[in-house]
Amino acid sequence: MSAVWWLVVVVALGVGWVGWRLAQFPGGWAYAFHEQYRADREALERARGAVRQLKGTARRELRQAQTAVTRAEKAYRSRISRVEAELQQLRTPNRGDHVDQLGQIVLHEHALLVGDDEVPLAGLQVRFDLARSTHVSYVYLTQPDRRERLERFAGDEFPEDTVRQFSVRLQNAAVAANQLQALRDVDIHKLEAELRQAQEATEPVETARDLLEEMRARHGSDPQLPKARAALDDACDVWQELTGQRPLQ
Repeated sequence: MSAVWWLVVVVALGVGWVGWRLAQFPGGWAYAFHEQYRADREALERARGAVRQLKGTARRELRQAQTAVTRAEKAYRSRISRVEAELQQLRTPNRGDHVDQLGQIVLHEHALLVGDDEVPLAGLQVRFDLARSTHVSYVYLTQPDRRERLERFAGDEFPEDTVRQFSVRLQNAAVAANQLQALRDVDIHKLEAELRQAQEATEPVETARDLLEEMRARHGSDPQLPKARAALDDACDVWQELTGQRPLQ
């Protein structure tokens, strides 16, 4: 069964090749295969080959130039995207890990959660107050935008000392966040300068684009391909005069 299958494949390939040959050199079996017309077939194939070679060279060079443009554009965008992502991360840091909690105030590494609201630690001011007559502790949170929040802690559930210690921890966390923000601001300033440089560094892209346009112009004005096509037309005319049928180019 395997031998029969291979025989069928070989026959099919042979039939296909014969059909292709007759299409390439039309006019009948003799013109496509006989030794008498070998020189005529070779002349036609040389003319075809010259056109194929010139077109292939042009396609290859243009493809390489286009690849260079694509690579330069990708590198340009990639550099800008990287700096923008780093800037975004510095400008809007995440809240960080959970550190502590008292009532509705949840302390994270870089922010507070008060109920459903998130308050940055950097720039936050914390003040403790106590209403001794009612044994209620108050924590005042002055946000960076100067808005103030007040959280109330009843003494029967939250002892004064616990609230005081938590307030101190919040204030110390805010001081640490301020110091970190100062360092972050330095990095932001450097990255902003780097972003401007990245956006202005268009020379590699422009050079690659100019080379591509020069390549297109050169191949568009190159006389070799029109000459080769004219020679192929002449070869087709000769074949048509010989066989009565015009071959494919």
